[in-house]
Amino acid sequence: MTVCEQWGAWAAGLRLADVPQRVRERARLQIDSMRAAAAAGGEAAAPFARQAPDGPPGRVYANAAASIAHDWDDYLFMGHTGHSTVWSARAMTDDPERQLLAQVAGNELAGRLGAALLFGPHNGQFWASIHCAGAATAAGVALGLGEEEVAHALAIALYQPPYGLFPGFMGPPTKLLTAAEPAAQGARAALLAADGVRGALEVIEARRGLLAHFAFVRRPAMLGALGRVWLTDTLAFKPWPGCAYVQAAIEAALRARAEAGGLAPEEVTSIEVHCGYLTVAMEALAPSELGTPASVNFSTARSVAVALLAGRLTQQELAPSWLADHGAEIEQLAARVRVRHDWELTAQTLLGTTSAGGSAGDVTPAGWATIVRRMRELGMADAALSPADLLELARRPALLRQLGAAVRLRRREGLAALDTGRVRLTFPCRLQIRLRSGAGLALEGAEPGSCNRPLAEQREVISAKLRLTEMATAPG
Repeated sequence: MTVCEQWGAWAAGLRLADVPQRVRERARLQIDSMRAAAAAGGEAAAPFARQAPDGPPGRVYANAAASIAHDWDDYLFMGHTGHSTVWSARAMTDDPERQLLAQVAGNELAGRLGAALLFGPHNGQFWASIHCAGAATAAGVALGLGEEEVAHALAIALYQPPYGLFPGFMGPPTKLLTAAEPAAQGARAALLAADGVRGALEVIEARRGLLAHFAFVRRPAMLGALGRVWLTDTLAFKPWPGCAYVQAAIEAALRARAEAGGLAPEEVTSIEVHCGYLTVAMEALAPSELGTPASVNFSTARSVAVALLAGRLTQQELAPSWLADHGAEIEQLAARVRVRHDWELTAQTLLGTTSAGGSAGDVTPAGWATIVRRMRELGMADAALSPADLLELARRPALLRQLGAAVRLRRREGLAALDTGRVRLTFPCRLQIRLRSGAGLALEGAEPGSCNRPLAEQREVISAKLRLTEMATAPG
């Protein structure tokens, strides 16, 4: 059987009773998370809503554009799947239980595809192609399609997967298309499959298929363990709009401001944010010009500056008018923020998944060489570790051995080795603020609502998010 056939059979045969209770609870939180995100992004996504196609794919398109607008989404191991799975499920049925079932099925398959494509030209929220799979699956299950039809919905959706180009993602409003286009494409694929259209069922694993073009190395072991490993159980929810990598820094900045009874910008002489490699790499890639939400969402320095200036960070502080009115203050304060790499914090991020069995041990030494070569060919070397970082790691042999062992774990088991109850998708930071008075503040950033935090805490994060966005208008 091809991957599409295996996935179609599993998704079409899934029943809500098969889904563990904790997984269902997190999926329900994901619905409210996406509703709030779309409400927050409704104004920014209005031009996209006006150009949305007709029918259910159009509703998926408009809502996906709105929910991605301010990076106030949720994510799981591995992918920001809610933009396609939640809206496709809701567009195709009014039955809440079938919506939930369809959403979970879409999460599971899209997350697996993201894991298989981890080492490739796209990553994180830029994984546009996984929305083809997530939407096709969720729409197919919501429509009640059989296993053959769901398999062909996947094949149709993945025939022409989107290949986003970095300049259009990191800054301008075109970023909203990252989820909108493939989600609508996936929903449409399910409707085509229901009408008898058939696709190439080997489209994922074929020699010239998806894995060959969208991954630097093939990782088929990431595509299985359906019904045994529930990726929906790894859902993480963001208290603030912005990349997952900035959440701990925002939390620390807001707490520092509260503890100090307010911090006037002129009181602050310098801020140091010590963080992991991913946060540092993102800072280097962030838009140079302030003006769009992405120019804050992908910058730790600007996110911290806005949080300290406003005492909060919501969709209102990301509005172009607010950024224009406060641009000089933001940039002056952000210029005093230094984002510094800390190997211990990088290790915490890596071990948060590898200690739970989520290693890259299925990648051979030759595969790693291919990954490095392909990254250089595509101009991705600007995200590489600096010589100073590598020298520091070389001077810490114990940490080097620990990291090396983590990467090499569980070479053959793939996703089947993942213990979702132990996964921590964590991006820690330490914040140090120095004041003109000579005083200083030092805080460790927290990540409330993140992966495998208590359900009660995650519910509170979503409740606060709904309260903050209740005045906003979603596309519908």
